[in-house]
Amino acid sequence: MTTDDRAPSPAAKVGERILRVAGRAVAAVIWQGPRSDARWPYPRGRRLTRWLTVLFVVYGLIVAGAAAGAVFNDDARMVGGLAFLMLLPFVAALWLVNRRPLDAWRLMAAWVLVLPFLVGPPVPSVPVLEVWEWLFVVPVVLLAAWAGPAGVSLAVGGLTVALLGVLTLVSPWPVEASYLWGSVLVVAVVVAVGMAFGARWDARRALEAERIRVAEAQAERGALAERARIAREMHDVVAHHMSMIAVRCETAPYRLGELPENARAELAEVAAAAREALGDLQNLLGVLRSSNADGAERAPQPGTDQLETLLSDARAAGADVSWEIDPGGPVPAPLGLTVYRIVQQGLANAAQHAAGAPVRVRVARSADVLVVVVENDAGTGPDVPGGGQGLRGMRERVEVHGGTLHAEQVDAGFRLRAELPIGGRP
Repeated sequence: MTTDDRAPSPAAKVGERILRVAGRAVAAVIWQGPRSDARWPYPRGRRLTRWLTVLFVVYGLIVAGAAAGAVFNDDARMVGGLAFLMLLPFVAALWLVNRRPLDAWRLMAAWVLVLPFLVGPPVPSVPVLEVWEWLFVVPVVLLAAWAGPAGVSLAVGGLTVALLGVLTLVSPWPVEASYLWGSVLVVAVVVAVGMAFGARWDARRALEAERIRVAEAQAERGALAERARIAREMHDVVAHHMSMIAVRCETAPYRLGELPENARAELAEVAAAAREALGDLQNLLGVLRSSNADGAERAPQPGTDQLETLLSDARAAGADVSWEIDPGGPVPAPLGLTVYRIVQQGLANAAQHAAGAPVRVRVARSADVLVVVVENDAGTGPDVPGGGQGLRGMRERVEVHGGTLHAEQVDAGFRLRAELPIGGRP
């Protein structure tokens, strides 16, 4: 096997990949527009973007006017008015930087390279960029590094340093080469700051997207749980009565003795209709039940004993939940189910309407009344609209036991308080 037939080494593969990525990043800075998925330093609201653009343009005009009067005119390098016109491309770059930062960087870089050939040189030797030039270059480089992906931001910094090196070699102005390293350090700091702001912006957007996803997932889970509850209660109530109707109609001729033929036919028709209704009901229950809830539906109804598990699962899912559960003794099963459903719905409402907010749950006995409180602070995520059935369903459950339910705004948060008589309806 010859040397040419050998596979490239891992180091060569890594080097080739780095060169390929760097080449794409440099190409994106030099001639391609900003990518659609690039991060952006500001929200895209029209009013904010417009005001920031105005702010950048005013800043550029002030710097251009000061440089034209206090630098070019006073040093007799160029008449102030003509010098001001020469600096307008820098102002145009600042006008563009808030919307298309890479295009602004291209305009700024081109004019930094061309300007020394159009304007007379300063009397003493100067750094590769004068102070007034840095006032234009720094904002453009900062926002270009902020707005692009990490590779593009590094390419902006590298190409800016390369531009400074080219100016040091070809500029007709008397340039002090010893200042080049200081200029490189300034560019490195500006690019690092821009990338740090960009990374922070990416993290905030990712966190917001995750909050929205979690809120939607929890709302969907609550909807599935409500559908499963409806299916279970329809099965427990409606299916039981329909089965009793069918059985009684079918056994009536044997229980009641001799019956007229028309009565037997009537009872047979009623029994057949009940059986058909039971079949339709089973199909409806299959739609309402979630696909993975068949086994769980056969489990006993939850009560206050399962509250710890419910709250622990909510915390494991990322909710900021704290609780105090002390029912003060055994609670009747129907009442325990109501308490469980109130806490469950309260957690679902907090996740849906106040994503990311701390939630506090308290269940305590006060004399012969069981008090259930679910309270949350103001949320940091979006308010996901709901169907408005949760509070209505809880109020109906509470009224079955002769209790009361209060739902109210508390400061910037929300409080749900239910009072349930332990002895049943008064």
